[in-house]
Amino acid sequence: MRRSAGLGFLLFLVFGAEVFLAQGCGGFKDAGQPGGASSGDSPDGGGGATEGGGGSTATDGGGGGATDGGGGGGGATDTGPQDASLKVDVVPLVTGRSRLGARATAGFGAWGGGLAVKGDQVFWVESGTSPGLYSAKTTPCTPSCVTPLATFTRPSAFQATATDLFIADITQLKRFPYAASSAAPLASGTDEIVNLATDGTNVFWTQGTKQAIEMTVPGGTTTAPIYSNGTPIAMTVAGSDVFWTGVDISGLLGAMQAIHTDGTGAREVSRFSSGFDAMRGNATFLYYAKDSPATIHRRTLATGHEDTVATDASSVADFAIDATYAYWVELGDGPDYLNGRVRRVAHDSTVAETIAVSIARPVAVAVDGKTAYVASAGTKTASYADGRLLKVTISP
Repeated sequence: MRRSAGLGFLLFLVFGAEVFLAQGCGGFKDAGQPGGASSGDSPDGGGGATEGGGGSTATDGGGGGATDGGGGGGGATDTGPQDASLKVDVVPLVTGRSRLGARATAGFGAWGGGLAVKGDQVFWVESGTSPGLYSAKTTPCTPSCVTPLATFTRPSAFQATATDLFIADITQLKRFPYAASSAAPLASGTDEIVNLATDGTNVFWTQGTKQAIEMTVPGGTTTAPIYSNGTPIAMTVAGSDVFWTGVDISGLLGAMQAIHTDGTGAREVSRFSSGFDAMRGNATFLYYAKDSPATIHRRTLATGHEDTVATDASSVADFAIDATYAYWVELGDGPDYLNGRVRRVAHDSTVAETIAVSIARPVAVAVDGKTAYVASAGTKTASYADGRLLKVTISP
């Protein structure tokens, strides 16, 4: 999602009783939805543009009542790898889903995740005919195998850990333990929750175009330890830090910022001037996509060293990271977004591999071993009611 350079400005980063003065990206104000996504042109639940979310290991599903439609995604053919050295099998896992992925309509309408895998179950959210959280087996199945887990008004953000799913239902933040059958309310906002990240204990989130970075601790107490330089549009936890990006009214000019997960050490990390797409981190690395065409960057947390691992990405919607690789999905080219791609790079390499091509608007990805799971939102001609979950198996 790209947002053009604005004028220079100063913004205050407020942390506790301290005030940090950071040179920022110029008069940041709300700007509505970014260029390239227009009302009715994408699969979000609120009539605006939709993007998938996630890059985590878990996925929210839609609410009860939606049925699996069977059949293909319509308008695009899922194919094997573009890189001939890879052997890849792409199989539809679940079909006929309505508006896959979590997406906020407030602010820049950032993708908020929406896909996860845990054991032999895949979890996802959707915001179409029956918004909510769903699960299914990790083997291809019929409509009867889809299990509705929770009903939402519209999932706007999503994150997953090894034990829980964290889902924003517009203004309500909830936690769904994999082992439980019901949700635990965590916090609520006055505006739509747009960004969401967690270290497994504390949950960090933003609402609307507000610059406050909210932190909810176990027990439900919420504070705002810091204020973003610009409108927050992406957020993740990597190592012991929370990273996020804030942009100005253009949506293109902004800064990556960070604090420690204990709320100390506020700082600006870097700046950008041609837009920002998505980010994801683990204990060792931070991966992020910025500029247009997007460049994929890998930051080694221990040293701060950065590598550029791809320079030709097309609208990155989501990342997923395991012990060996970082995976990401690219929406492809508008207005139809039928040429989306799934790609990856090894943590010790700067050569990206293209795993699958010609996927209709892939908006979220999760990974388990040598298998990636992809949420393909489907096609505009079908009003995004032809979404599919794809199982992408890589061998040897």
